[in-house]
Amino acid sequence: MSMHPQASRTDRRLFAAGLLLATVVAGCAAKPDPVTTNISYGPDDRFANRVLDRSERGEVLRIMGEVVEGPADDPARPAPDGVRWSDVRLAATRACSRMDLAIRSMTLEEDGDLKRIEILSVGDTPFELLVRREAPPTIYSATATGGFFGERVEAAERLLREFEKAMRAYGAKPGWPPLTDD
Repeated sequence: MSMHPQASRTDRRLFAAGLLLATVVAGCAAKPDPVTTNISYGPDDRFANRVLDRSERGEVLRIMGEVVEGPADDPARPAPDGVRWSDVRLAATRACSRMDLAIRSMTLEEDGDLKRIEILSVGDTPFELLVRREAPPTIYSATATGGFFGERVEAAERLLREFEKAMRAYGAKPGWPPLTDD
């Protein structure tokens, strides 16, 4: 709504007062539930700062347990054989970063049992890391080549050592067994 240029001063004041009153009334309306709106209204918000007592915590855990399908008592733990196949990508990234190498591509071949990782050095020297899935307890085997003609033998051996260290480090961290439909 626009005011006519010749509206009286009183009309303008009444309009401003009405606008102010509408703003105040709208601001005093009941605040929506912060759980559904994901909004916190500060430290005095009784919904945002709820501390459960022992019986309430038990009730919440009981309710959460009722909706879980499958075993609920399987905590995360280190890899049983010291390494996990699912950690190959992370371990390769960590090994390459320790040697100032960059992963150019990672492809999954042979029905998911071989990971071919193409790597470049700062000077564009190619490296290749081949990681093959093996049956437990071995889990994997790896080979590395470096250089255009495989001449960077020492660097390729170091890449394998760094990769093995990284696989062992990730395997020592708690994790869950792979899902059956993974």
